[in-house]
Amino acid sequence: MAAWVNSSGQWRTADEAVIAQSLLQHTAPLRQAAGDLEAIREALYELMWRDVGILRTAAGLRRAQQGLVRLDAALSRIGVGHDDLAFNVAWHDWLNLKNLIAVSQVIAMAALEREDSRGAHFREDFPETSDLHKSSYTVVRQVGNGLQISRNPVEFLRVRPGETILTEATNAIPE
Repeated sequence: MAAWVNSSGQWRTADEAVIAQSLLQHTAPLRQAAGDLEAIREALYELMWRDVGILRTAAGLRRAQQGLVRLDAALSRIGVGHDDLAFNVAWHDWLNLKNLIAVSQVIAMAALEREDSRGAHFREDFPETSDLHKSSYTVVRQVGNGLQISRNPVEFLRVRPGETILTEATNAIPE
């Protein structure tokens, strides 16, 4: 934070309304009856493996997006059953699961955006690998309560596709 203050040249007063809203949101599970976190976690694992795993299709990714919305809503309806913050592992588990669902939503959105097969993930509906020279990476940002997606071109700074930094001597295998 000190580096940020030095670079921005100003100190800003905390927005108490934003802090209060965040506290209310993050302590909500403490005020709700306990629910089955494990069932939601297992449903998340199953959904991600089935629809956002190694083999992907647009239909599966859309199905995953809808399922993630339902899982997030289900998690928001349950809590941890008590408001004691000291050593409250169940509350931490709830917060971690909320974050897992959020990250899963970003992964599914980015996977749906990429319409080619690259690396270990294969789009069954887009089996071809696109031109490496025109490679891009996906950026997902939270804007308000939604997600915004964009693509940025990869800058090949050291080695470009089709080039090598190895010399003939390092390629030779000793006999």
